[in-house]
Amino acid sequence: MAEMSQTLTTATPSPRLENLRRGVYRFRRNPLSMVGLVMLVLVIIIAFIAPAIVPYPEDAEGNVRALDRLKPPDGEFYFGTDNVGRDIFSRTLMGTGLALQVGVVIIVLATSIGVTLGGVAGYFGGWIDDLLMRITDIFLTVPALILAIAVTAALGKGITNVMIGIALVWWPGFARLTRSLVLSLREEPFVEAARGIGAGHLRVLFRHILPNIASPIIVKMSTDFGFAVLTAAALGFIGLGAQPPTPEWGAMINDGRDYFPDRWWMATFPGMAIFLMVFSWNLLGDGLRDLLDPRARR
Repeated sequence: MAEMSQTLTTATPSPRLENLRRGVYRFRRNPLSMVGLVMLVLVIIIAFIAPAIVPYPEDAEGNVRALDRLKPPDGEFYFGTDNVGRDIFSRTLMGTGLALQVGVVIIVLATSIGVTLGGVAGYFGGWIDDLLMRITDIFLTVPALILAIAVTAALGKGITNVMIGIALVWWPGFARLTRSLVLSLREEPFVEAARGIGAGHLRVLFRHILPNIASPIIVKMSTDFGFAVLTAAALGFIGLGAQPPTPEWGAMINDGRDYFPDRWWMATFPGMAIFLMVFSWNLLGDGLRDLLDPRARR
């Protein structure tokens, strides 16, 4: 009997492992999630190998070919050329790495600020919660894009200031989410047990509570990534982002708007790159919700 009980115990998967297995199954069964994953993997690969595969890598560094300006897409210039003769295909692919970098920095900074402030507000409550949530509400009353423009303009032009500016206005969503999750867990038995053995407040918050709410935060990070890239491109479009000759998609669209629609390729291909980046992250975010969010499972 003891051997049979041990066998059954070994054969029975833990609830967490079983939930993960079901989540992976749902993720794999969702064709849109798989499409998003494949697209994202291709984007990451392109970001790393673009300097080695593009035909004109020097066009990302300010090269000018006046004789090739405004050529339509053909066998030599797959996406055509811009107003100074640079290959748009090369510049679009070279801009992939910059877009990924921008998205990662914005999301990491915004998550760090939002999770910290939201966790502190939800755990301690009282006047600390009121103060931090009123600050959060102030940020939420202004549209994120408008506030990002204002902050970035105050900091000055440049891709670094764009990343900082967007991160400084993107954190309230993470703060609100984290606060609500911490409020639902701070009185749980495992939290009381941690306090009972002498764990300090910060240890309880960062070692016991926050790891247990990581799944919805990761899902939000994945869904917000594409919108962070889109916001950065919008700031690049109005001239606050990466400065010439850096191949930034928003700035490339801005370069092409004066030639649209006759020279449609100048703005169309960078715009398609932005769309594919945002679309792939949104699809992946839906898949991660199935994988990590227990409420999404059936």
